[in-house]
Amino acid sequence: MISYETVFSRARNKYYDPKEWSLNSDDLLEINVERLHSAFGDIRISKLFSSITLDDEMQQIDFSLRYPTNDFSDNEFVIELLALSFVIEWLKPQVISVKNTAQMIGGKEEKKVLDNHKDMIERLDNLENKRYKVIRDRGYMYNSYIGGE
Repeated sequence: MISYETVFSRARNKYYDPKEWSLNSDDLLEINVERLHSAFGDIRISKLFSSITLDDEMQQIDFSLRYPTNDFSDNEFVIELLALSFVIEWLKPQVISVKNTAQMIGGKEEKKVLDNHKDMIERLDNLENKRYKVIRDRGYMYNSYIGGE
């Protein structure tokens, strides 16, 4: 079992958003829980688990991986994967907003705003690729062919 707060804490080390952190605790928790649930919408993540339960009331994640190794490394893998997914879910609305706004922006001064957002789009792509590489690498290392089972 992993507590939601463990995942949220690990994710907070990966992004900086003082405006979000200034929200009251109930609103912030609701946003964080929604992001956590969204992370499991990715088929590559959900396929890793033979069973998964997100208990919003107790704020705990109970899971079993399809190919477990040991409790410590499994927990750390899941925490890191969810924290990375959490950051991706945090960044997506910002990038989508920029893409929609870009079509309406008119003058040179306004278009200058888009220069920084190209970096955000690139960061989102890099984070998603990193997440898929983490999943892929674990699959390569812990499969029956390499393990000789």
